[in-house]
Amino acid sequence: MVKDTFVIIDGKTCMVVDISLRSFLCIGYKGPAKEGDEIRVDDLLMADDSRVKVNTMAKVMRLDAAKKELAAVFVDMSEITFNTLEKMMMLRPVSGQKGRLK
Repeated sequence: MVKDTFVIIDGKTCMVVDISLRSFLCIGYKGPAKEGDEIRVDDLLMADDSRVKVNTMAKVMRLDAAKKELAAVFVDMSEITFNTLEKMMMLRPVSGQKGRLK
């Protein structure tokens, strides 16, 4: 489980349970998407209050409305976003124009 990390999907915040360079699982999703739909992933909010701009589309692979769980696969990610996520996954510092992304 990922601790204290949240994802913003179409402007709504959900708690991240698991994430990889290709996909993520979150809980608390209350949006209108269905399996097979594409959703916009805006940002990741990290435990240290930093914000990672993702701004990419993901395809909903699994949705459990009763549990409010959503699993999705990133479909169109920029090289910059990929590199940022890779650094985050490897626990390396993620720097932007002013140091940590906030």
